[in-house]
Amino acid sequence: MLSLPFNALLLALSFFGLSTAATTTSSPPASVFTYTNDNGNIGGGNQSFVFALNIDQSTSDVYIHMSAPAGNSWMGVGFGSVMQNSFMFIAYPSSNGTGVTLSPRVATGHSEPSYYKDIHCNLVWEGGPPNSNEVTKQGSASAMYLDAVCHNATKWSNGALNIGASASKTQPMIFAVGPGGHGPASNLQSDDLSAGLVRHTAYGTFTMDITQALSKDSTTAGVPRPNGGPNNSTYTLSGASTSTPKSDHDPAPAIHGLVMCLSFVIIFPLGALLLRTLNRVILHAVVQAIGFFLVCCASAGGIVVSLAYNRSKSFTSAHQIIGILLFLALISQLGLGILHHRIFKKEQRPTLLGKIHRYLGPTIILFGIINAPIGFAFAGNPHLIIPYIIIVVLGVIVYISIRFGARLCCRGRNAKRQAASDGDGYQYPQFGPGGQGPYSSGPPPAYGGRGDDVPLKPYESQHSGLAAPPAYPRPMV
Repeated sequence: MLSLPFNALLLALSFFGLSTAATTTSSPPASVFTYTNDNGNIGGGNQSFVFALNIDQSTSDVYIHMSAPAGNSWMGVGFGSVMQNSFMFIAYPSSNGTGVTLSPRVATGHSEPSYYKDIHCNLVWEGGPPNSNEVTKQGSASAMYLDAVCHNATKWSNGALNIGASASKTQPMIFAVGPGGHGPASNLQSDDLSAGLVRHTAYGTFTMDITQALSKDSTTAGVPRPNGGPNNSTYTLSGASTSTPKSDHDPAPAIHGLVMCLSFVIIFPLGALLLRTLNRVILHAVVQAIGFFLVCCASAGGIVVSLAYNRSKSFTSAHQIIGILLFLALISQLGLGILHHRIFKKEQRPTLLGKIHRYLGPTIILFGIINAPIGFAFAGNPHLIIPYIIIVVLGVIVYISIRFGARLCCRGRNAKRQAASDGDGYQYPQFGPGGQGPYSSGPPPAYGGRGDDVPLKPYESQHSGLAAPPAYPRPMV
């Protein structure tokens, strides 16, 4: 008799349990932004960029789902219309290459955002969609997937997100992805929450309905789940505007490196050659002034680039310190050259400033050449070091060949001049074979020609040849 009520109780409890499970496993309220590039990639393949948002009003916890092609080095979304004062969710592959690292960050300007340690985030696997917090590489379907919660994340140092009664239905948002490629700077894999980011290769803005993403308490809050496609297996746009991202590229680092290498490897050595081989002081000054102007421009660009990244804002790296010292040395070199030239032109004598200028120049060129590969490594492009060394070696060979070739040519010319000054091999045009006049067989005795029988006077014996005065008879007084 007790079995029927007992069974009914079990049935009721099981039904209640199933209802509860259905409630907890249902997708929480969410706003979803998606973007698909039909022309190729936002970073690779035909994959979508997805950002889905749910917010627990009772705790201010922010639940997110985010995915982007695995061809991108990182992906990110931020609250706000611009980078400045925006709170961002930045995700990138972890050190093992298959997991995902989530770094909450805040940007103070149009520069690399910094890790914001006051907001703590956790990855969420339970109840999430397939491939949660993984980097899958399956051909065109390769992607990064992130499911996470950031606790008390609606307020940060320079801003806040309104989740109350006046929550925005058109909250401005920004998103971006990092570059792809095979270089160390592009293939970011790290567990460090402050890992350096390379400038985005695409970015855009959109709006999101915050009211649609709000949950009253933790019982209905959670990571947003797919809301469309066959059997709700994919994410579709909901409560968000569409967007067309803009391509982006930062040419400043490449221009900085190229101009610096051109100046120290080619222009400055060329200016030195013009002075040492041709003795062209003005041409030397013009070429070196061009090199100095290019270095000034490249240094300004280097400062701008340094201020854009966290790892270089403090100007404490070896590349930056050497670069600053070289710039100061170039200014000194310019002043030394100008002062020496003015003194020498006025007094026709060598100066100490000239000696310092002569040896400081090659020293600057040497350290400038050495600083380039240090800069390549600092910028995350060590693969450029080997080609650079090959170019430098070829340049040194050319420089040495021209320098010593010019020296040999000068020695040959000096030898010919010396031989001509001795008078042995010189044929006066008005004398000698083929000449005209009474002395066609050779110069007259008065010219100190050798081989004649006329003895030379003491003065003529010391000053033979063309340097000797003619033996004209002195008038009688």
